[in-house]
Amino acid sequence: MGVTGSLFGPHPPFQGKELEQLRATSTFVLALIGAIASAGGIAYLIKNWTTGMLGRILTLTVFCFLGILTARVAFTASYINYDNANELLVYAHSASGPKIALAQIEEISRRTTGDLAIKVAYDNETTYPYWWYLRNYTNQDYYDQSPTRAQRDAPIILVGEGNFAKIEPVIGQAYNRFDYIRLWWPNQDYFDLTWERITDAVLDPQMRSALFQIWLNRDYTLYGQLTEKDMSFPNWYPSSRMRLYIRKDIANSLWNYGVTAAEEEVVADPYEGKQLAINADQVIGGPGSAPGQFQRPRGLAVAPDGSLYIADTDNHRIQHLDAQGNVLQTWGSFADISKGEAPGGTFYEPWGIGVGPDGSVYVADTWNHRIQKFSPQGEFISMWGYFGQGEVPEAFWGPRDVLATQDGKVIVTDTGNKRVVIFDKDGNPITEFGEPGLEAGQFDEPVGSAYSREGVLYIADTWNQRIQSFLAASDNTFQPLNSWDVVGWYGQSLDNKPYLAVDSQGYIYAADPEGYRVLQFNSQGEFVRYWGDLSTGTDGFGLVGGIAVDAQDGIWVSDTGNSRILHFTLPAP
Repeated sequence: MGVTGSLFGPHPPFQGKELEQLRATSTFVLALIGAIASAGGIAYLIKNWTTGMLGRILTLTVFCFLGILTARVAFTASYINYDNANELLVYAHSASGPKIALAQIEEISRRTTGDLAIKVAYDNETTYPYWWYLRNYTNQDYYDQSPTRAQRDAPIILVGEGNFAKIEPVIGQAYNRFDYIRLWWPNQDYFDLTWERITDAVLDPQMRSALFQIWLNRDYTLYGQLTEKDMSFPNWYPSSRMRLYIRKDIANSLWNYGVTAAEEEVVADPYEGKQLAINADQVIGGPGSAPGQFQRPRGLAVAPDGSLYIADTDNHRIQHLDAQGNVLQTWGSFADISKGEAPGGTFYEPWGIGVGPDGSVYVADTWNHRIQKFSPQGEFISMWGYFGQGEVPEAFWGPRDVLATQDGKVIVTDTGNKRVVIFDKDGNPITEFGEPGLEAGQFDEPVGSAYSREGVLYIADTWNQRIQSFLAASDNTFQPLNSWDVVGWYGQSLDNKPYLAVDSQGYIYAADPEGYRVLQFNSQGEFVRYWGDLSTGTDGFGLVGGIAVDAQDGIWVSDTGNSRILHFTLPAP
């Protein structure tokens, strides 16, 4: 073994005079001398054996070696690597995380309720293995893939990685978080295997050594170094992750080290208690592709005549409705400019829409990275923009909103480029501002925009979880005016893209998409109230999209999750 290992390992003999090379050479020479001496001794001992005896002893030796190797593998698989992803005898299997979390849940439950009566909420991803693990828990709460604020009643919440973003608006600031690996798979680098990769593995002594260490010892250390991958268990891939949330008041009650933990007020959401119970007084549409039906609508805008323009996003079209919901016009079809031609009037998921004082309609054709302008009847007029990284004003990266102001400006939130760009009504650049960052005038995923009668521009600075306001100056620039934090907008999912609107009294309305509600602030950024929850009824939403205000300060909301449009008439605050 020593001779073979030296010849085919990462440090073959007779390669030079460096210390490491001399050590490899001496190791090989000593191993070779030992092998020759051993062979001579064995030859002397068996010189009188027949060929049949030699064959039998050789066969017995091989099977003894295989038996020992099998016993070693069985022992390590059963008692050492039984929970680990490096064990090749097991494919997809549970990691130790679920058992560790279950032990914590059981201890907390017995210490707080005396038995297994604590309320534990779990989702569709942690169903395996918790549908079985929680079989004796009398207050288990299965919330599938749609958590709501009702889950805050549960001191313990389990969630799989597919629902991480959805749970964040629920837990707010009231829970401690613990991360675990739920499932993992053995290394799958054998996918897409080619002869070139096989040849490299055979000819490269270091890779041969790495593969031998995996086969014999399930040790991925050298292999990870050679492939520049983190093969440690905490960062193992492929794997499926989960989180355990423990409410802070429960965690505080478990402190038992001689002193009482300081009381901490658990506030998941400081907006709670300011909910407005209200139902929509008008519902338009529903899922579908016929006129008057929608597929995940986003932005909407109210025209000077009171009619409504809606970005019917997943139908790749614009719908124009009167105030009663009757369809006036629809236009648009799908085209992806990255795959070929995309003439005016074709869209790839339009998200934002704005209407100018002359009735012109501006559409943020988001994934064609451009703005299109239409007549009030949907006749194509012009377009500008292309995919870019902000080198010039027209170089967009996924513009999410477009706003047409009374003084003739067209304001675009260039979301991917972390900036706001202002054009005139014909698409000529006026100015731009913003860059990535946390300071005033900087953005991280700007989406919704709104413009007040006083010339104040509001921007939803999504991933910074705040609203920024800017004052329009006489030289067409916008100067930072104010900002305030938003308790919402958790996570960075594709759906968590909030829109804004402002009414005649200066109140700002902000979508909290995955919080299933609309937030209302005054012009100074002070929170007023909210309405909505996860619902298919008229009291809530499936996902909040765009917001618009009509001439009577009624609020139009596109319910993206339920593919419909709702209208609310709010009482005075």
